[in-house]
This record gives sequence, structure tokens and C-alpha cells, in this order.
Amino acid sequence: SMKVVRLRLELAEELLKDESLNVRILLLVRDPRGTLQSRKHRHWCPGAPDCDQPNLLCEDIAADYETAIRFQNEYPTRFRVIRYEDLSIDPYRHVKDLFQFFQLYMHPSVEAFLNSHTNHNSGGTSSTFRDSKSAPFHWRTELNFSEVQYIEKNCDQAMKLWGYVKAHNESHLREFNPLDVYTVE
Repeated sequence: SMKVVRLRLELAEELLKDESLNVRILLLVRDPRGTLQSRKHRHWCPGAPDCDQPNLLCEDIAADYETAIRFQNEYPTRFRVIRYEDLSIDPYRHVKDLFQFFQLYMHPSVEAFLNSHTNHNSGGTSSTFRDSKSAPFHWRTELNFSEVQYIEKNCDQAMKLWGYVKAHNESHLREFNPLDVYTVE
């Protein structure tokens, strides 16, 4: 198994085409507002256009959606999509589903790990201890409304495709549920 970050989905198709490899691919999608807020705190990102520009990020996210539809139809047993926010809100259900997808045994220690690592924050930026239900939504308080509007303006199509709701104003930003239903079919 391996984790690949920021690889465009279409580039992975050769791996799926070769059935002898027995490759399974999970596309993890995140709200661009959360992605960009998180990247602000990384020393390597600010000033790098392919990292901190919402239009470039969202072009990639929208392209991944179109590819995901195709992969879902062509490789239904070897391709899966999940939004980071959905995984964070209900980690037990989604982790169980992912273990099944990858044909792995879910050892009881995995549930113990989830219990100890998803219910509270500690250890700073790189820590694996997070209140998983609130972590994906920190951008609502850490970005100001003009930053959010700028991202939303540049990410309109990608946000609609992946079921992310726009903020109406500053007070709405702090309180609303940014998730809507989405499908990849």
C-alpha cells in the first residue's frame, strides 16, 4: 500500500487498467476552503501557485470529479471516493467500509486507535489526535469572510460537483453546515 498526495486522478488509470496488479484506489476529496486554510500553515505552501491558488486547486478537483465518474463506472470494485469531511464526521462507519473495500481485516486495535485519536485535540499542527467532527471545519473560524468568498468565487464549479455549500455572509459562515449531498455516478 502507498499514499500519494496531490496526484491527479487520471494519472492513476494505468494502475487500474492492469488487473494483475490488484490495485485499489481511494480518492480523498476535501472542501477547498479547508484545504487552503490548512495549507496556509505549511512553510512550503504560501507563494507556490500550485499550492495556494484556489483556481488551480479547484480546476484539479473538478477534473478529478469527471474522472471519478468514469472510474466508478469502469472500475467499480477497485475505485472509491470519500470526502474528508464525511470520514471525519463518522470515522467508524467509513473506516469499516474502507477496510472492506481494501479487503483488510479490521483488527480491534483499529477501533481503539479511532477512539483515542478522533475525540480530542492535542499535540499541535502535525498531531494525529483530532476532534474529528470539528477538524474539517476550522476554516469557518480561521478564514475571514472575504477569504472564503475569494475561494468560493474561484471554486464554484468544483464545490457544486462535490456537494460543498457556500457561505452567505460572515455570521452564516460561523454557523452553517457546508456539506450537501453529492453523487459520483
